[in-house]
Amino acid sequence: MSQDTQLVKICSITDLPRNGGKGFQVGSLELAIFQSDGKLYATSDLCSHEDEYLTDGWLEGNCIECPRHGARFSLESGEALSLPATEPIEVFTVEKKGDDIYVAIPVKYLQAEGA
Repeated sequence: MSQDTQLVKICSITDLPRNGGKGFQVGSLELAIFQSDGKLYATSDLCSHEDEYLTDGWLEGNCIECPRHGARFSLESGEALSLPATEPIEVFTVEKKGDDIYVAIPVKYLQAEGA
């Protein structure tokens, strides 16, 4: 974990759908946590193409497909895998401690506006 991130408790594993995702507001960040095939992933919840919520999309393995135009992203790297998206989405480190899910959130999202 970088000095520019803070480990933040987001939810319990029981709050997440199996083979699905859920969105959370963490500071100014729209965060998505996905559980797929027993693995956890944390990304920005917004498509880099049109700011659509990715948690409303279709999850398959380690990829998420945007519900608006079908852009696909790797949940591991954030890489845009298909058009119309050409820019990656942010990915974040996830840690499971017991039943609790923590994500390393960049402090820029946690700082109060105007501070």
